[in-house]
Amino acid sequence: MNKYLLMSSAAALIVASGATATTFHGKNIPFHASAVTGSRATGHFKQTPYGHPGAPKCGTAFGATLPTPDGLIAWNDTTGAYNTAGGADFTCAAKTKVKKVWVKGYFGAVQEQFNVTFYKNSGADGSDEPNDNAVVCSYTGLIGTAGGQYPTDQLTKLTLSSPCKLKAGHYWVAVQNNDSAGPWYWEMTNDLGGSARGDWDDVTNVFGSGCTNFNNDRYLVDCLGYSYQDYMLELH
Repeated sequence: MNKYLLMSSAAALIVASGATATTFHGKNIPFHASAVTGSRATGHFKQTPYGHPGAPKCGTAFGATLPTPDGLIAWNDTTGAYNTAGGADFTCAAKTKVKKVWVKGYFGAVQEQFNVTFYKNSGADGSDEPNDNAVVCSYTGLIGTAGGQYPTDQLTKLTLSSPCKLKAGHYWVAVQNNDSAGPWYWEMTNDLGGSARGDWDDVTNVFGSGCTNFNNDRYLVDCLGYSYQDYMLELH
């Protein structure tokens, strides 16, 4: 499928509570990759090959591809209409400098801008979620390769503009593409990468999920109805 051709200005959104998709400038925008028009969601598929610059940090590792691959929308359209992101947790046993974030996903341009945010963990109410009010490191406009055409994913290597220095502890990282032209979908896996299931937020509630922040005591299964365990993530 070609890249979405969406105008950069905000427009009226057709949204229903619990909607599985929205309409933006006449384009259908579902919240999961396998529902994008032209997707082929049957059979078993191989992950794209990748090379390692060394062992991933803080226990992160890509999980196995789902029997039917899928990804969830993680997109800031820069207009204030769409602002969704996925969140994956990890634990560092000692002081760590993270220099690169590797993710896998679908769609977007060959060269994309991405936003990456590291959060402290929120254990309020007995949950484990990103603490929206405790940002450790934040980056915008990171350039990475995207454009994976579902069901073939694309490895995206994001080099941080400065290392994120982390003390020993439990953290989360959120990733989204930053592009007025169209969304990117972060690939899911049923292998748990950290100690908690993946999280997701929809700041403007464009999909009607009510999950407008991360630390709301709700996870993917509550926000979107999906039981996927986690996102494809490696820290280097």
